[in-house]
Amino acid sequence: MGRLKVNKNPNLTIFLGIFILIMIVISCTFANAIAPFSPIEQNPVDRLKSPNLTHLMGTDQFGRDVFSRVLYGGRRTLVAALLATVVNTLLGTALGLIAGYYHGKLVDRIIMRIVDCLVAFPFIVLAMIITSLFGTGLVHLLIAIAIVWWIPFARLSRSVTLKYKEEPEILAAKVAGASDVIIMIRELLPRIFSPAFILATFKLGSLILSMSALSFFGLGAKPPTPEWGSMLSDSKAYFFQAPYLIIGICIFIFFTVLSLNLIGEGLRDKLDPFEIIEI
Repeated sequence: MGRLKVNKNPNLTIFLGIFILIMIVISCTFANAIAPFSPIEQNPVDRLKSPNLTHLMGTDQFGRDVFSRVLYGGRRTLVAALLATVVNTLLGTALGLIAGYYHGKLVDRIIMRIVDCLVAFPFIVLAMIITSLFGTGLVHLLIAIAIVWWIPFARLSRSVTLKYKEEPEILAAKVAGASDVIIMIRELLPRIFSPAFILATFKLGSLILSMSALSFFGLGAKPPTPEWGSMLSDSKAYFFQAPYLIIGICIFIFFTVLSLNLIGEGLRDKLDPFEIIEI
């Protein structure tokens, strides 16, 4: 078997992903100016109207404008997912860096045993336990996410640290008397930044899907607060009567996740421009 190296052009992929993401972020950020109606004001007279010039995505079972709710709901979903991703990236990177630097010692074994336990525990079960104990809501959903979503970043950070900790530059810093903290921050952390950022772009898209799925099952934001997953859950009973209720939300979720994956793929190819393919 041979190996074929295929060169990609990552710049176009990154540009396309950024362009789509910017359009979505701008639409949700300036929902006050773009959305034609209030996202929570009910108007029973306009109940379940099909998409038209007044209501671009139609109206829901309470007469609320779906397009307005999608834009306002995107604000909440994107901000929550971004916040959770940033927290998990920082936490996982820090723990993985410590575990890798002190490889084989007690702190490494403790961190990795925690990782093993959480990996074995299904995320959706954990989310259901937390919401059953403390109630449903976006805050409790984010708590469940924060408990387990740092694990991929910890594993990545640990593996990168193990790869570079014995390099001459690191050993020279130790001989020069640099403290462990200085070595980890100045020498090892910059090497972790790029792969961690790429992973974060992929995980952000996955997190949006997971949050929407959990909200779909009633574990997310409470009505009448607009949020993509909860809107899908409210619309499922009217799928055959008014399928446009779900289609509009799915379009926004699809293109948001697609844009993040395009950015992640482009960055990965840019850092490693040749992908080896088995033939």
